[in-house]
Amino acid sequence: MTDAPQALSSDEFASLVEVGKGEAQREIPQLHWERLVDLGYAVRRLGELSLTASGIRRLAAGE
Repeated sequence: MTDAPQALSSDEFASLVEVGKGEAQREIPQLHWERLVDLGYAVRRLGELSLTASGIRRLAAGE
């Protein structure tokens, strides 16, 4: 079963890239991180965002 990647705006994708940088991430808009978490691309732990396996695959799929 292959799920098509969820559509992200270019700004949301840029935020996903920032999350993928780990500790180097800058502050991203709250609406972006909420959407990334809702889509299952990121998880928020102890105030920090990190990518899920789905988020890593979405980055690999590109914008």
